[in-house]
Amino acid sequence: MSTRGRTASVVAAWAAVALAAPAARAQPNLPPPPPPPLGQPGDLQPLPPPPPPPAAQQPAPPPPRYTTAPPPPPPAYRPHPRRREEVVYVVEEPALPVAVTLNPAALFWGRLSANVEVQLAPHHSLVASPNALIFDEDRGGPNSALSQGFGFASPTSSSLGVELGYHYWWRWRRTLSGPFFGPSLLLGSTTNANVGDPRAGQTYWGFAFDVGEQEVLPGGFTIGFGLGLGVARMANWTAAFPRFLFQIGWSF
Repeated sequence: MSTRGRTASVVAAWAAVALAAPAARAQPNLPPPPPPPLGQPGDLQPLPPPPPPPAAQQPAPPPPRYTTAPPPPPPAYRPHPRRREEVVYVVEEPALPVAVTLNPAALFWGRLSANVEVQLAPHHSLVASPNALIFDEDRGGPNSALSQGFGFASPTSSSLGVELGYHYWWRWRRTLSGPFFGPSLLLGSTTNANVGDPRAGQTYWGFAFDVGEQEVLPGGFTIGFGLGLGVARMANWTAAFPRFLFQIGWSF
């Protein structure tokens, strides 16, 4: 082929390429090509594992767990009869260990008599009973139990006397209340007596034993009564006589 012919062929080829280029640019976007298959020499190698921490920084192993046997089952419930308990409340009475009382019955025959009694301990007390004849009154003759009990006093006698006694109280109380009994020592001096020398005062002495009951009401009011037997001696006379006790007063 001649040179002119070759030139014309090249120009025609370039013209065809120039005409095809705009058509290629107008084509729509195509999806990306698929990734290369795995295992190819160009794939990335996985990262190596991190190095273990130093021995000082390693966490301590957890403590061993000990397994224990389960507890035994509770015993079977057996109903028991309910036991009734009684509670006793004791109300302690106030302590009134001293009693001061009068013997009002003796005043009808001119004798003033009082009692002062002190509790030494529960069941035990001492009593002192001073007495005096303060006015004239008919008390009978030498054989009269009233005259003998008043120290062989005549209707015109005057006297001073005292009784010192011990009482045992039947109940354990902190007050002078309840049944009691005990002996007494009788001492005194009487003028114008029914026995011996009536021109001078004469002494007498004797013993008595009494049994009685005394009550202390709320607030301290005290009342008591009793019976007894006494023996007294003056000059050459010895007499036995009954005793009647009646006292009222106050305990504190």
